[in-house]
Amino acid sequence: MSTGVACVRQQVHSKMILIVRGATGNIAVDATAMDVRQRLGQNIRRLRRARGLAQEKFALQFGIDRTYVSGIERGARNPTVTIVQRFADALEVPIAELFAEHE
Repeated sequence: MSTGVACVRQQVHSKMILIVRGATGNIAVDATAMDVRQRLGQNIRRLRRARGLAQEKFALQFGIDRTYVSGIERGARNPTVTIVQRFADALEVPIAELFAEHE
């Protein structure tokens, strides 16, 4: 199930904020605290591992190149919103969960 999603970067009081708008609501992420690509990658890795999926199996199962998954998980790639939505769908989480801050 894919829903419409929009990402908007805004400068708010000297902080860069990423606003993710989705069907389940909006989430604002402080993009200055950690590079948003790193946060996205860490969350994808955490959620994939929590499901017991090796990177190669995950990539094969959802039709995403393993090297691309690796690059995203390392924060080295800058995926499109469409690709981020595919990851959210594959991991069965709202897209906002991929941008959430976790310790």
